[in-house]
Amino acid sequence: MQTTCARHEWTAPDGEIFSYSMWVAGLSEDQSPVAIVVAVHGLSGAALDYEPLGSYLARHRVATFALELRGQGNDPHPARRGDLVQIEDWFRDLSAFLSLIRSRYPGTQIYYYGESMGAALLTRFLAQAREVEQPAGLVLASPVVALQDRPSWWQTQVFRFLLWVRPTHRIDVRKFTRPKVNEPPKLVTRDEAHRRWFETAPHKLDIFTVRFFKCLHDLIDGCFAAASKIKVPVLVIYAANDVFIPPILVEQFFARLGSNEKELRFFPESYHLLLHDHDKMQALECIEAWLLGRIESISRRQAQDGRV
Repeated sequence: MQTTCARHEWTAPDGEIFSYSMWVAGLSEDQSPVAIVVAVHGLSGAALDYEPLGSYLARHRVATFALELRGQGNDPHPARRGDLVQIEDWFRDLSAFLSLIRSRYPGTQIYYYGESMGAALLTRFLAQAREVEQPAGLVLASPVVALQDRPSWWQTQVFRFLLWVRPTHRIDVRKFTRPKVNEPPKLVTRDEAHRRWFETAPHKLDIFTVRFFKCLHDLIDGCFAAASKIKVPVLVIYAANDVFIPPILVEQFFARLGSNEKELRFFPESYHLLLHDHDKMQALECIEAWLLGRIESISRRQAQDGRV
């Protein structure tokens, strides 16, 4: 079955036009997908990050939609890349995009998938979302849902001062992420080809505004408090060698999730980018099994309700 990836445009609530990618597999015009996955990428990521997932799930007539986030590398306005005024801008964009998908595919099961910062964004979004926006299930991959290191008192004061006087001042993170002498590089994947590709990827960002960092800090810092408000079925997949979030913090977050149906899967050899690491097939098979199980369970229940 041939899988195709197509890019489309949609209009956000403020009139801005963003793009999204969609993966389907040979569906005729009178066919609807069995289910839909809406995927949210991470920091300095893009919809293209979900090519492995979209192509894999399309074999089961599961369509994947991945939107480009405002302020990230594929934002149509270059001046806005690396900037975000407030977290609520992302919430409004997500709400509008999900409404668009629901209107096009009424009655179809919709699942959410978030990777890295995208997992944090979905966690915070669902904690305040309306009932109609709650998905049939949620997958969180390598969720960056906690801050490892707290800034010192003086660093906090300097940041607050910059936020007050120059919120749009831009900071190059490469000054702070270069490995020290005799220190091994911090890898996000063992796949050397993917690492080389990302270094020159057009959506890669290294410079962010002060207010973007404030939004990012507040987004992640609120995830543990939001976890108890997540009631939908959840699958969390995480890696032992994640440079952004230690396994223990993922496990503590998982314990706080309010869902009665939740599953935790650990990949002891993998790194942060589970869909682009050496164990990606195991990760995809795990997602596939969980997702198809949920789809079948809901479909069976709906059929029984229909007979009644």
